[in-house]
Amino acid sequence: MGHDTLVTSLKTALGPGPYRSFRATSHALQLGDVSPDVWYGTASRAVRDADLLDAVVRSIPDAGVRSEVERAHRDRVDAGAGASTSEEEARVMGEKGSVAEVLAPGLVCLRRAIDLETQAWLAERAFEVGEGKDGRQGFYNTVPGDAPGDAPVLRLNQGTRGRVILPVSDFPERLGRIVRGCVRCAQTADSCTNVPDMNPTTALVNFYKEGAKFKWHRDSEDPAHARHDTGPPIVSFTVGLSADFSYKNRFEDATHRTVRLNSGDVLLFGGPSRMIVHSVTGVVPRTMPPMLRGRMLHGRLNVTVRDIGRGVIDSSMFPAYRVSYGGVQSEDSY
Repeated sequence: MGHDTLVTSLKTALGPGPYRSFRATSHALQLGDVSPDVWYGTASRAVRDADLLDAVVRSIPDAGVRSEVERAHRDRVDAGAGASTSEEEARVMGEKGSVAEVLAPGLVCLRRAIDLETQAWLAERAFEVGEGKDGRQGFYNTVPGDAPGDAPVLRLNQGTRGRVILPVSDFPERLGRIVRGCVRCAQTADSCTNVPDMNPTTALVNFYKEGAKFKWHRDSEDPAHARHDTGPPIVSFTVGLSADFSYKNRFEDATHRTVRLNSGDVLLFGGPSRMIVHSVTGVVPRTMPPMLRGRMLHGRLNVTVRDIGRGVIDSSMFPAYRVSYGGVQSEDSY
């Protein structure tokens, strides 16, 4: 396939915006700013036609780079990953009315991304692994009722809200598959440059009742990423009551924007939006989906999955979230 024909085929298959993003990633590959493995992961998600993907790989001018990409391609095929997307990833955005809203470069809201069954599953797992007991840190504790015979009471570790930081490995692998599916959907809606690939490592579980609020803050990030707007996305799930998520670029900005997040919505912010200043400015009463009543505590569950890379969490600061990179604590930890 000639160069001009290949370009035309890619533009037709991807569309204008994704094609520009793919071209930028390919240019970064040639400059050595992106590894062959990362480039191939991006290419294999963007270019779904196997023959077209083969033609793109063969067009890489540097023989050494092309060899590395071909190796990644063989590994994917040998593992069976090229045959189909996992069932769990395919179910993301599978609900009627699902839509991806690009709020800003790198800031994407996936409306109705996960169905009610998945929401209930996530709530059950979060309360299962997030209970503080037997010396384990948790976002809540179960305490006896006030009188004999009373049902046990769940007590959040911060009054009207509870929080705990857990490794993603504490959850079933299903969570990782769902996260990767959300990232893929956000990349399709925006771009792989604005929403980079991520490796789910950490889950910050927050639960809050009506009336709970957060202060304005940034989420910690490796300075090497923060300086260059290349941070992997935070993937934030809302289950239960709706909440108003407000955001702005700088602390000193007088105005901000607000997006309402409903149960089943997933918000991602990475790349140029990774370091937005944000806050939950309200939890909305009477918005619990009827199907979730009785299956979870009344309130809003927020499971925020992150890729902290080389970061190290200081668990002694619990329930505060403190991450160090290269031995230096991030100034934006919260």
